[in-house]
Amino acid sequence: MADSESINPLLKEDMSEAEDANHFVIRCRGLPWSTTKDEVVNFFSDCTFKDGNESVHLTLTREGRPSGEAYIEVSTEEDSDKALEKDKAHMGKRYIEVFKSKFSEMEWVVKRSGKGEEGGEKGGSLFEDSVVRLRGLPFDSTKVDIEKFFEGMEVTNNGILMTSDYQGRSSGEAYVQFASKGDAEKALEKNKQSIGHRLVWLGMGPCYILGPIHIFA
Repeated sequence: MADSESINPLLKEDMSEAEDANHFVIRCRGLPWSTTKDEVVNFFSDCTFKDGNESVHLTLTREGRPSGEAYIEVSTEEDSDKALEKDKAHMGKRYIEVFKSKFSEMEWVVKRSGKGEEGGEKGGSLFEDSVVRLRGLPFDSTKVDIEKFFEGMEVTNNGILMTSDYQGRSSGEAYVQFASKGDAEKALEKNKQSIGHRLVWLGMGPCYILGPIHIFA
């Protein structure tokens, strides 16, 4: 079987979309830093989780501390709708924001969660200097479009994250993780060039997740 590096980009895009369609993922923000997986399960007590508390992914900051955010995978679309009804409900003294997300986004973020400059596995961090943020993308753009835009620069395997808004629609933003800082700097030279009919704005630097939109510090 061909490995993931040798799969045709169009096929990879189809595979990613198929995975998203077959999974029901929710993202929540504003969790107390001491929150446990069991407490998240209890907060969404009306929902059935795909794999119990193993379906709860509490993300970490660069330093390995709790970020106050989590991704959860529920069993059905009905469970997803029930989870969204908990938006602005309180956990202790804090209200929790709840958004629809995608399996591909969850996977991308969780793999990079808590990995700082010195840290851990190869694969990178949301905070490292080889990650470039794109804004102003056409809402119908695809990962293949982004790969073509950065032709000649090496993007890491599964290194493109296209973000969604609170309703699960394309936000017009994306992150791209390059194989090296040099490629990322070269990518920045394409700032304000076009994909389709829209100018794309590029930025690089420490980034963190604040809600339905990913923001640079």
